[in-house]
Amino acid sequence: MKSFKLIKGLIFILFICLFFAACSENNVQQEQDITIGSEDEKPDTESPEVPVIERPNIPDGTDYGGYEFRVLVPDVGFTRIVDEIYAEEENGDTMNDAVYKRNRLIEDMLNIKITTVSGTGHWLTSMPSKTKKVIQAGEDAWDIIDGVYQPPLAYEGCLVNLYGVPNMDLTKPWWDQRMIENLSHKKSKLYYIIGDIGYYGLTGNFCLIFNKQLFEANGLEYPYEKVKQGKWTFDEFAKLAKAGTRDLNGDGIMDENDQWGFWTHSASTTLSLYGSGERIVGIDQNGLPSANNLSERHIQAVMASTVLFDDNSVFIVMNQKKGYDSLEKALSDGRMLLYVTTLASIPNYRSFEFDFGVLPLPKFDENQKEYYCHASSYSSGASSVSIPVTNVNLERTGMILEAMSGYSTDIIVPAFIDISLKSKFARDEESAEMIEIILKSKSFDLGMEYGWGRIAWGDLYWVYSDFINETFVSSLEKVWNKTEIDTEKFITTFDEMN
Repeated sequence: MKSFKLIKGLIFILFICLFFAACSENNVQQEQDITIGSEDEKPDTESPEVPVIERPNIPDGTDYGGYEFRVLVPDVGFTRIVDEIYAEEENGDTMNDAVYKRNRLIEDMLNIKITTVSGTGHWLTSMPSKTKKVIQAGEDAWDIIDGVYQPPLAYEGCLVNLYGVPNMDLTKPWWDQRMIENLSHKKSKLYYIIGDIGYYGLTGNFCLIFNKQLFEANGLEYPYEKVKQGKWTFDEFAKLAKAGTRDLNGDGIMDENDQWGFWTHSASTTLSLYGSGERIVGIDQNGLPSANNLSERHIQAVMASTVLFDDNSVFIVMNQKKGYDSLEKALSDGRMLLYVTTLASIPNYRSFEFDFGVLPLPKFDENQKEYYCHASSYSSGASSVSIPVTNVNLERTGMILEAMSGYSTDIIVPAFIDISLKSKFARDEESAEMIEIILKSKSFDLGMEYGWGRIAWGDLYWVYSDFINETFVSSLEKVWNKTEIDTEKFITTFDEMN
């Protein structure tokens, strides 16, 4: 057990925790007759530099003899993740047709047939345990797993260490480098991964949306320029949130019927902590879990939002006791200036009668070089792929995975960003720019991924959703002890795994 002084520091940390068409290689220069001007005039024959897309290294003659490549996906009744792996035919839908095009290309290239096997139950609550039973029984039922909540499977030794899979190169850009950096144990063990193979893996980032109508009504400037200048900070966010709060009925009481600058649920109060690039449990220079709670910057980032979110006249934070329905109603009614959500949720807001913009999470201050937008397999729906230990041909599987993800970079990704996400969901060009920034700002928290101390939707979550109360310190002390035990068990378990 850490000292009470450490526990007190952790209070602040965990307090707000629960918040590219393929490039043409045709550079042929077309000569044109010059009929106007002096004979010294020459046409501009220099072609602009075209970015070169790196391709997976697939040896000539690779042929898997029509092998049926089986992908376990969640029941379509619980999720649409199946869409990112398989499309039966082209139907005019942008993403469906992109998946179909990618699959036909890989199938012809490797002589395989990509198929999906639909699992039963919810991807988060029931599929992991059912999948574990099949794997532990030694049944070779699938080649890879997609979209199922993976951490429990990794922890139970059901998944293959991706660092050791032949033909997979985790240094390539079609695999999420931030995820590899944030979640690899001792920089050598990773059991599930997000990549260009699955477009739902692009949508798990947390972000902010803002009500343009309320901004205009309150004479507020859209934050787009500040974001591009690197000046979108927590202080700027706080100023806007304060300026957008109004007692609509004039009763002198701020409640769910009024207008709020920032209204969220308690699981989303990670705004300043994760936006600042800090984590509850990160990875140290040796690749081991490390709680960063004792750094001065970490505490400052937490303190900033601690003070702000405790102002009930400016912020309203919902939890189970207060009810989430009123939060959703305030959002759809247009009585919320700023709201924290994920890119995956933006399609749900297309029915709003008002226009909205999209923003990354604010930086801690202007000295911070990058924006950080938290992503999680647990709470934000970021899909990922893994290989069950029952897989009998890792060499073939690695090659297929590398090809599917590598050729998705200029088929799946541009379709999703440039057409689907920007055109369908974002309400302006500036928001499209913001989305690109958000996608490049992914950040993972090891503790949140594995739910140590039940950080996500468990004991620790409920402690912090209640915020400060007279039993907070004692409750945190008990839960953090469990977190320390989980951390030590994680290290021992993963050390013993292949």
